[in-house]
Amino acid sequence: METAPWYYVNADRQRHGPVPATILRDLAAAGTVGARTLVWRQGMPQWQPLEQLAGELGITLAAPTPAPAAAPLPPSPPPAPRPENPAPSVAADTEATRVVRSEPRLADIGGASPLSEPKRTASSSAYPDAALQQAYAAQVGIDPQARSRFVGDGHVLYASFLKRVAASIIDGFIVGIITVVVQTPIAFIGGVSVGALGDGAGAGSILLQLVSQLIGIAIGIAYFGYFYTSDQQASPGKQLVGIKVARPDGERISFARSVGRYFANWLNIFTLGLSYLLPLFTEKRQTLHDLICDTVVVDRWAFTESPELQSEELGGCAIAVLVLWGLLILGIIGSTLFFVAALGSGGWN
Repeated sequence: METAPWYYVNADRQRHGPVPATILRDLAAAGTVGARTLVWRQGMPQWQPLEQLAGELGITLAAPTPAPAAAPLPPSPPPAPRPENPAPSVAADTEATRVVRSEPRLADIGGASPLSEPKRTASSSAYPDAALQQAYAAQVGIDPQARSRFVGDGHVLYASFLKRVAASIIDGFIVGIITVVVQTPIAFIGGVSVGALGDGAGAGSILLQLVSQLIGIAIGIAYFGYFYTSDQQASPGKQLVGIKVARPDGERISFARSVGRYFANWLNIFTLGLSYLLPLFTEKRQTLHDLICDTVVVDRWAFTESPELQSEELGGCAIAVLVLWGLLILGIIGSTLFFVAALGSGGWN
C-alpha cells in the first residue's frame, strides 16, 4: 500500500489528505502525528490509530514518555472538635440541603459516576478517545451532499458517458410527466376557447401551441435551475446515478449559468445529437453545452471531504435504466419493422 493515498486527523480534529505513505512517515518523524493519530486509506473499514498500522507504513513510533509522579498531598488538618449536644439549626440544615440538591450530578452534564463507569473494553483501551473515534469513524455509503464540507482540491472523477445518459433518461421522463400534467388542463381550456373563435381558430391554434411551448420551457428552466443550484448540485436523475453538475473548480453553478446551460443544450440538435458523444473524447468528459457554459459533471463524492469514495462503477440504478431504455428502443424498432413489412406484403389492404 505504498502508493495508496492516506488521510489523517490532526490534534485539532481536522482531517487532512490525501497524502502518500512517505509524507506520513515524515510527519511521524517530525512528531506532527503520533501513536494515537487516526489514519485511513481506501479498503479499511474504519479509522484506526497510527500505532496499529505502523508496521504497514514502516513507521517507528517513539515510546511515550511516562508522566512524572505527582507530588504527595499535604496531610489533612485534624477535624475540629464537635460541641457536645449541638442544637440543630433549621436554617442551616435547610441551606445545606438546598446546596446539595442544587449541585449538578455528573450524569446530568454528560459525565459518569465512578461507581457506574462502564467496564473498559479492549478496543476502548487501545484508543481511549471515544469521541474522536466516533466523530471520524468511516461511514461508507452515506450521502455526502448534506454532510460533507466543500473541498476544492483532491482527486476528481468525471461522470462517464453511460451515467450521463441514464441520468438524462430519468430527468426527461420526470420533466415529461410534469409537462403533461401542467399542459393538459391548459390545452383543454385553450382548445375550447379556440373552437369558439370560429374564423379565428387558426390564429388561436397557433397561439395555443406557442403558449404550450413556453410552458414546457418554463418547466425545464425551473426544474434544472432549482436542482443544479441546490445543495445536491444535481437533478433527481443525476442524484439517482450518483453524479452532479459543478464548475471546474467544484463550486456550485449559479441559476443564470444553469439557465444558460439549459438553452445551450438545444444546440446539440444542430449536430444531430452527435455532440452528445463528446464526453467520450474530451479530457473532462464534457459535452457541447458543458464547454459553452464552463461546467463539468462529476461523481457526487468529488470536491468533498471523502474523494476516495468516488467510483467508476455504473451502479444498479443506471444499469436498470439503460436496460429498460434499450428494451424500449428495440421494441419500437421491432414494431416499426413489423408494420413496414405488413404494409409491403399487402396484409393491411
